[in-house]
Amino acid sequence: MRKAFGFSLIELMIVIAIMGILISLALPAYNNHFKRSKFTEVVLASNALQRQVEICFYTKHALNECDSFEKTSSKKSDFIAPSYISDIEISNSPGTYQIKSTATSEASASSSGDTYIMTATINSNQLLWEVSPLSTCISEGTC
Repeated sequence: MRKAFGFSLIELMIVIAIMGILISLALPAYNNHFKRSKFTEVVLASNALQRQVEICFYTKHALNECDSFEKTSSKKSDFIAPSYISDIEISNSPGTYQIKSTATSEASASSSGDTYIMTATINSNQLLWEVSPLSTCISEGTC
């Protein structure tokens, strides 16, 4: 009697089904991780602008003197040059100084572009930054 070598059709179909299940579970996690890695450009651009604002603040001793790109001796185009940043802005309203960065749809979980908002406060003549809870990247999981 001859011994059969190889796999039967049923065995191959089971292996393909198991691989399909594993791929369907891994692909969304991979896509989210990929978007988070692209969102890093947004965070880094915000950090660079924060350093410019800090230098301006410690030089001029007033946050009102650092509420635009021109006053911080920089250009907006320098911070939106990376490919995954669609906009970055400085806002200074009474009691709130913010840097708001918006990602492109490629680096966002939402199609409108996730935002990364850093808020500055002055404590004992020191400038302290924190991520605002209004940042959409927190709820989307990209930052």
